[in-house]
Amino acid sequence: MTVSQTPDQEVSASMIVPPDEEDRRSKWFFMRRVPLRHIPREWTRPPDDQYERDLIDEGFVAPSLVGDAMTAELAADIRELDQHLLPHFWRMNQQAKFYQNRFYQYQWAFILAAFLTTALAAINVFLYAQGWTGQQGTIVGTLQWTELLGFLTAVVSGIAASVSFLDANQTPQKRWYKARVQAEMLRSMYFLFLARQAPFNVPGQRERVQRMREKVIEILRETRLPERPQEDTGAVPEPAPPTPAPPARRSRRSTTPDGD
Repeated sequence: MTVSQTPDQEVSASMIVPPDEEDRRSKWFFMRRVPLRHIPREWTRPPDDQYERDLIDEGFVAPSLVGDAMTAELAADIRELDQHLLPHFWRMNQQAKFYQNRFYQYQWAFILAAFLTTALAAINVFLYAQGWTGQQGTIVGTLQWTELLGFLTAVVSGIAASVSFLDANQTPQKRWYKARVQAEMLRSMYFLFLARQAPFNVPGQRERVQRMREKVIEILRETRLPERPQEDTGAVPEPAPPTPAPPARRSRRSTTPDGD
């Protein structure tokens, strides 16, 4: 017997999004966060064809997507953004990828070193408990298995300590987060400039470009530039309240009797 579905159930079933590649990946760290062998820290501009594909992959406006709809104003905005904003975005985006991969490399190395240290120490204790300390545990000459395993345990422990020190000293996770935040803020500014939204909703092109350059510097330096309310909204800033004068200090001579 077949059960018929209602129209609402059919619509709900059609709205279910199938799992993508990211959802099908394993949730384990070792399977999901495999570090690459080498990622360059600095970004170099690729050829024009590859650069245009990178623009499309990152969601930016490429000339091939606009086609005949390209206006003079849009072409001028894209040219200014490509000169003053996008180089900084690509640089911060590349640094975010570099430090992300470095963080994964350190985590992999530390986890493997900690696991090997525990495993070698457990095997060494087991062999020592089984009596592999005399002639039975000798490998070559006077070298015994317990001594070899103890040496390997010390070496792997040193590697784990070195990786932990490098991770604490270089702070790749913190640098990864910082570069990613700056790159995404630049991405948001890109579309605000194209849409002529605040603070880029001024008629003059030169003023818009100048504000865009100031905001880029503000993001890269992590500082807040002084706002200009008189130029933006025409409002007159209120005068600062006067600073109260400090209370007068009484001298000791005024507290003593006149006869003294």
